[in-house]
Amino acid sequence: MGENRVPAPALLTALFFWVVAIVVLGFIAGPVSSIRALGATMVGLAAARLVLPTGAVPDVRGRAWDAATLTILGLALLGLAEWGNATNVA
Repeated sequence: MGENRVPAPALLTALFFWVVAIVVLGFIAGPVSSIRALGATMVGLAAARLVLPTGAVPDVRGRAWDAATLTILGLALLGLAEWGNATNVA
């Protein structure tokens, strides 16, 4: 059976606290800062996925696919962050 694809519990705990920190930042500093932080950390996670050994960063597909997906979505969040504090037009 060979390969163990389940991330280490410490890594899952770190990712959990990362998500909690982004949510807390959204309440403290506002949605724009929170979205920017999320986008920047996703781009950083993509870079880490490219350079760190297998298993250090959670993987879903291949290394290139994971990095491309994280980069594209992170850059999209960074580009759309300004609308995070838009007023309702109802």
